[in-house]
Amino acid sequence: MDQALVRFRQVAARENRGRRDVRRRYSPRLREHAVAYWLTRRRQGERLRDVAAALGVARWSLHRWTRASKARARFRPVALAAPASPVAPPVVVVMGAAGPRVEGLDVESVARLLALLR
Repeated sequence: MDQALVRFRQVAARENRGRRDVRRRYSPRLREHAVAYWLTRRRQGERLRDVAAALGVARWSLHRWTRASKARARFRPVALAAPASPVAPPVVVVMGAAGPRVEGLDVESVARLLALLR
């Protein structure tokens, strides 16, 4: 018997002291361990029924936990972050009959542009 299986059975026995059959309950963390163990054993060619029996849980429980973990894996929280530097609006230079016209600058940028043109 491998160490992961022994550890699961020990923790499950500790969590379910005095409970038998359908009254047994498993913590979310223990369920995650059972699903991870099942996924590794599945890669080795074992069936869900055999792994559930080795873990000492009902086959339908392990199946349900596996489906629930897949549903949780589909959705991940997304954090929105502000851009590192604000995006400047495009600057447009229009050449007209009266001369060049610059659009899209704020007052500070216009002051710097005029200082450079002097």
